Amino acid sequence: MDRIRFQPEPANGFYNTLKCRVNAHFEQQALPRYATAGAVGKAILFAGLFAASYATLLLVAMPLGPFLLLWFAMGVFIILAAMSIVHDAAHGVFSARPWVNMVLLRFANLVGGDGYMYKYKHTVSHHAYTNIQGLDIDLEQSTMVRVTPFTASRSEHQYQHRYMRVLYPFYILFWVLFRDFKYYQREKIGPVTAHHPVVQWVTLFATKAFYFFYMLVVPALVLPVAFWQIAAGFVCMHLGSGVVAMFALLANHAVEDSVFVVPDPDGRIHCSWGEHQLRTTDDYSPDSQIISFLFSGLNHHVAHHLFPRYCHVHYPAITKIVRATAEEFGLRYRYNSLFGALSSHFRLLKKMSTARR
Repeated sequence: MDRIRFQPEPANGFYNTLKCRVNAHFEQQALPRYATAGAVGKAILFAGLFAASYATLLLVAMPLGPFLLLWFAMGVFIILAAMSIVHDAAHGVFSARPWVNMVLLRFANLVGGDGYMYKYKHTVSHHAYTNIQGLDIDLEQSTMVRVTPFTASRSEHQYQHRYMRVLYPFYILFWVLFRDFKYYQREKIGPVTAHHPVVQWVTLFATKAFYFFYMLVVPALVLPVAFWQIAAGFVCMHLGSGVVAMFALLANHAVEDSVFVVPDPDGRIHCSWGEHQLRTTDDYSPDSQIISFLFSGLNHHVAHHLFPRYCHVHYPAITKIVRATAEEFGLRYRYNSLFGALSSHFRLLKKMSTARR
């Protein structure tokens, strides 16, 4: 399906009213929509902790237990740094200077991902067509897991609410090893025929090679330990990232009350784009300053989807306006606690394990 058509936004409807109120808030407070000094400082903090962990790993001899624990901690710092830098850079809102955002986007390449592909699939597919079957690429992570009633069921899905608890922590490792390459080979991402410049392919392979070089080869050359210990540490690092990602990313669009949409044959969606984002997105722990700090606003996901052109540090204030406006228009703003959201996701998996398409 090449064209999706949402219903027009009513002039005095939910989304237009919300935009006016958010714009008024930023004008009254004289706030830029980009990263504040606090957001920049947090990015430097997490990136610095990652760099310090890596340096400690190479310079300080330690027993196997602390050695693996340090790798795990390094993985935690990597994902926290990536969430604080790459996500905003992909939306062009870390800095008012486009070139700064492009440079920061490549932090993803430094830590094993691919900034170009992340931005491409995230903005072209996921944000534009959230939870729309066949167009939101994030609904097609793997055939091993079924999160929507519109995805074909497989025999192994009857156990998915059990085995995915074990497999989800390996999500980032899978991303680094396979996912980027898989996305580059897709003919379409969302409704768009994908054409990736040669320079992006070259960058993909070159930066992946550099990542494996400094993460595996350099420690093997420097450290007086068996390579299997370094390989075990490499896996532990990605488990650290994967555990954080499991809490931060799973529950925004795929919990028990999530809405999944199949367009009409002519591509029509029976609500406006703004209302669609509210219906298909959940928050978790929106009142927690700690979660908002660590996960760089991903817990304020409704505000992010409605206002992706604002840096994450502004989402708590925007969320308050979203909640009040949604209530005024009789629309449901959905949220869970952090652990409640993750539990709800696994209950969804159990539900989808018995449902048949």
